Amino acid sequence: MNAAALKKTEIVRELSLVPDNKLDKVQKYIGTLLKESKQHAKSSKGLKGVWSNKGFEKIVDLKSKPKKTR
Repeated sequence: MNAAALKKTEIVRELSLVPDNKLDKVQKYIGTLLKESKQHAKSSKGLKGVWSNKGFEKIVDLKSKPKKTR
């Protein structure tokens, strides 16, 4: 098992030891962690459109132009 799987197993085991009246706090904390991780995942941008409006759309034959330039 890898390190992440071992940690998850240990967390699940320790959750069984948490008193019932504290489970709401644990659930709220886990929800907060998940929201933070989703925000970081959404903030990453892809490369789609990175070359748009750079002048390449004006080149008629895009495949042969670099060969001629070399």
